[in-house]
Amino acid sequence: MIIVLGLVIAVAAIAAGVAGVAANTSDANRLTSDFSVFDYHFAGTTGELFLIGIIVGVAGGLGVGLVSAGAWRSTRRGLATRRELRQSRKEIAATQRDLAEAERPAKRPAPARPAAPAWSMSKFLRKPGKGAATTK
Repeated sequence: MIIVLGLVIAVAAIAAGVAGVAANTSDANRLTSDFSVFDYHFAGTTGELFLIGIIVGVAGGLGVGLVSAGAWRSTRRGLATRRELRQSRKEIAATQRDLAEAERPAKRPAPARPAAPAWSMSKFLRKPGKGAATTK
């Protein structure tokens, strides 16, 4: 859904850009003064200036996208490394516990308790004084 929405917005932006450039390329839309960037003087129409602005905007957007993709990738890599470290620490702790148990003297077994019933009706019976209020 987000990809479709992004494509619709991109197509709308391209259509608006083409319409803006096409509507402002006649001689009536000439710039009245020089426009300069980094000592490069530009004397053209407002549509051409708008087109250059679109190109600069796309280049800036690609740059920001690359920076955010790089940050996302390094974040994911860090998460994976921390996950592996956590798993390794768990394995080391388990191994140390196993070694400690193997070194202890054997305990004598606990006396066997009588087996409790798996299900008891008494668990489900209401006991006096507990639960809902009783009327007198």
